[in-house]
Amino acid sequence: MGCSLMYLVFVCPRCGALRYAKAGQKSALCFGCGYKVPIDSTKIRILLKTKDRGKAMEAVQGYKMRLRKR
Repeated sequence: MGCSLMYLVFVCPRCGALRYAKAGQKSALCFGCGYKVPIDSTKIRILLKTKDRGKAMEAVQGYKMRLRKR
């Protein structure tokens, strides 16, 4: 069970949408604007690093819920 898989929660540099992806991926498609976000780039703002996929999902969902309340 010693899995070292890490998840990154990050902000799309084009539209500001939040999403998560596995660390080590080269890129991830932004669901907000369709931009192919380079994961290994220094241009992305990483908000959270976690080994727990559930925590990554919760962080993204919590952010979206806060935006809806505005």
